[in-house]
Amino acid sequence: MTQLPPHQIVPLMRTVLVLLASLAALSACGLRGELERPVPLWGDPPNEGPNDPRTLKAEEERKAAEAAAREERQRAEDAAKAQQPAAPAASPTP
Repeated sequence: MTQLPPHQIVPLMRTVLVLLASLAALSACGLRGELERPVPLWGDPPNEGPNDPRTLKAEEERKAAEAAAREERQRAEDAAKAQQPAAPAASPTP
C-alpha cells in the first residue's frame, strides 16, 4: 500500500472521526424500556394525581388554614364570653 501525503490524510481522518461521532450519537436512538415524560421547560407541569408533591403540599396548607380558622373562632368565642357581664341573680318578684 502506498503512503498518502499528509494533506490528503487529514480530510480522510476528519471524515472517519465525523462518522464515528455520528454513530456514537445515534446509538442512543434505539433505547427500549419505560420512557418518562420530562417536565416542561416553562409553565406548570400537569398534576400527577394524589401522590404529586404539589397536591400533598396544598392539602397540608388547607388543613393548616382550617386549624388556624378553628382556633381563631375558639379564641373569639372565649373572648366574647369573658367580656359578657355575669347575669344578675334572679330576684324573686313579690
